[in-house]
Amino acid sequence: MTKTTKTKTTKTKSTKKTKTVKNNFVANLKTPALVRKGFRAYVGVFGAAYEAALPHYEKAVKSYDDYAARGEKLETIASDYANDTRKTVTEFAKARFEKRSAQLRSFVPGAANDRVVELEAEIAKLNKKIANTAKSAVSKTKKRVTTVAEKASKAA
Repeated sequence: MTKTTKTKTTKTKSTKKTKTVKNNFVANLKTPALVRKGFRAYVGVFGAAYEAALPHYEKAVKSYDDYAARGEKLETIASDYANDTRKTVTEFAKARFEKRSAQLRSFVPGAANDRVVELEAEIAKLNKKIANTAKSAVSKTKKRVTTVAEKASKAA
């Protein structure tokens, strides 16, 4: 008895399968149209997004160019200001140093002031000597290099 029930259910299943296959076949005929419609909607959404974003993009590009031009102007101004500041600070420091030196000399007795002047003159002489020594050292080095180069070229 068990066998007969199995057969009946099998037959029932096979008849259901046939109906399902027929329904799926009819649905499959409509599927390409639905897929195309869905694809068109998908492309339409991207087109709408592109059109909505385009003005913002153009505005951003224009703003970027404007900001770059402003940045160039500010860079020029800042570099000029930095160069001028360096000169101004140097001049200010020099003037302040001279002013303070004069104040200090006024407190020190006259003999000491004379000694300061002598020492400054001696420092100036020593600085000149150092500069001359450096120049002569450079010229001596050049002479040595040329003689060594001449000897090397003669040997070759």
